[in-house]
Amino acid sequence: MVVLNTILTFLSLLLYAVPCLSVDSPTLAGPIGPHCTQGTKLVGRGIGSNITIADVPTYFTSPTVAPGEGQPKKVLLFYSDVYGAFHTNNQLLQDYFGTQGFYVLGIDYFFGDPIQAHDGEVGWNQAAWFQKSRQQAADALPKWIAAVREQYGSDAKYSAAGYCFGGIYAMQAGASDDFVAAAFAHPAELTEDHFNQLKKPLLLSCAETDATFPTSSRNRAADILAKNKAQYHLQVFSGTVHGFATRGDPADENALWAMEESRRSIAQWFNRFSK
Repeated sequence: MVVLNTILTFLSLLLYAVPCLSVDSPTLAGPIGPHCTQGTKLVGRGIGSNITIADVPTYFTSPTVAPGEGQPKKVLLFYSDVYGAFHTNNQLLQDYFGTQGFYVLGIDYFFGDPIQAHDGEVGWNQAAWFQKSRQQAADALPKWIAAVREQYGSDAKYSAAGYCFGGIYAMQAGASDDFVAAAFAHPAELTEDHFNQLKKPLLLSCAETDATFPTSSRNRAADILAKNKAQYHLQVFSGTVHGFATRGDPADENALWAMEESRRSIAQWFNRFSK
């Protein structure tokens, strides 16, 4: 019976990782572009650890306060931008979620080859790297999620946060019954189908100026969610651009506030549905 349940879980997660999306579904969030690598590298050091789950490198940080007796574990799956889960900015962000009571696991679907590894590389083929990275993620996610669920159990409350490259995986989580809520910030590569197929509460943390997820797309996404009577919260931060939630400039008061408020809102959103 245990083996059967494991197989069924894996198959359901395989469907989660490769959703049934129409090739004709209109694009709302565009592809990765130059703005996806702009922003500030933060100063600091992550307090989490580098572990391996299902043969996939993973950044892990545990909650600073363990759940109380009778309280379910809260598990946050972190889907990073093109810099990867081990980039300083993303480590610090994941560590923050740990202070809010979550077991945080950030999958390295780049397998040690994030975009910054190619800074200044002559003749580097970004399109080929991007295609390879998407395929690696598609191959790794089902077994990785299944292993995470096996470790923390079916009684845990699972949520998913995605940034830029990782936004699509947060939306896939939001279309699955295995998660209680999802959130994204400045996403890439989303279509109307991703919003039409949403089952779980979604928080959209958006930049005022974002060439990848522009105002018209943001408004269309909100229209779809409202039409479908989805549970969602849409926030837009004035004076911000793509990448604000992970690479904001701490020396800029507005950028720092937006970056901190985005993470606080996502943590509270997940806590709301993890009780």
